[in-house]
Amino acid sequence: MDLESSYTMIWVGMHLKDGTKMLHMQFRANEDTKHLGVEEFLKALRQYCIPFTSKETLWNEFQAIRQTLNGRTLPIQDIANKIKQYQIQLPCISNWQYYYQLLEAMDAPLLQAVRLFINEDIE
Repeated sequence: MDLESSYTMIWVGMHLKDGTKMLHMQFRANEDTKHLGVEEFLKALRQYCIPFTSKETLWNEFQAIRQTLNGRTLPIQDIANKIKQYQIQLPCISNWQYYYQLLEAMDAPLLQAVRLFINEDIE
């Protein structure tokens, strides 16, 4: 690694904190990686931040969304927004799946009150 790359790695390290800072320090201290540059560090960082099963994890979190959680009831719009965020993160989630997850997430009284007035075409 040339001097400029070394300075760039130091500069990157100054802008990190917590776990990413520790990963950077380990990356620079390890005999196998200390000669590598920023591009290789960013690849290692992606592997650290995005676990191999991230799609599976997101899917499980998506299916676990409920309006009432730990005794606290959230507004259904918050739940719809949360489901939409997962749909953005996982493009494989169709509008049909979004709709049925929203129904599944609703508390029973709300679902009974609105079921007749909504359908899967509503966004």
